[in-house]
Amino acid sequence: MPDLQRPVIDVGLVVRDFDRALAFYRDKLGFTPTRRLGMDAETSQRAGLGGASFEIQYMQVGDANLKLVRFESAPPAGPAGPGGAAGYRYVTLWVKDLAKTCAEWKAKGVEFLSEPIRRTPELQMVFLKDPDGNLIELLGP
Repeated sequence: MPDLQRPVIDVGLVVRDFDRALAFYRDKLGFTPTRRLGMDAETSQRAGLGGASFEIQYMQVGDANLKLVRFESAPPAGPAGPGGAAGYRYVTLWVKDLAKTCAEWKAKGVEFLSEPIRRTPELQMVFLKDPDGNLIELLGP
C-alpha cells in the first residue's frame, strides 16, 4: 500500500451545470465548499489531460473532497447507473444515522431512488442522483 498523506481518496466529478451542481452539493447535501483552483490549457496539455482549461471546486465531506470540475464547454453526459459503462460509476457516503440523513435531505428536496433497503441486520442502503444523474449511495444503520 502506498504511504498516504491522507487516509481517504478524493473524487473528481465533471459536471455539466456547475452552478446547479454546486447548489445541490452545498445547499441540499451540506458539503462545504473550500478552495477553488483553475488549470490552464498549457498545464492541462503537459499533464496529459487533453489541453482544455478547467476549474475545480473542492467540496469537503468528512475527511474527503468531492471535486466539482467545470469545463468551458460542458461535455456530454455519460450513461447512468453502475451498469452503464465501465469506470467509476458512483460515490458512497457512510452515515451514522441513515433515517435522519434521508429525512433531512428529503426536507431540502433531495429525491431518492427508493426507500432505504436493509442489506444486513446492521446496514441499510439507499441511492440518489445529483443534477447530472450521477449516483450517490448512502450506507448506514
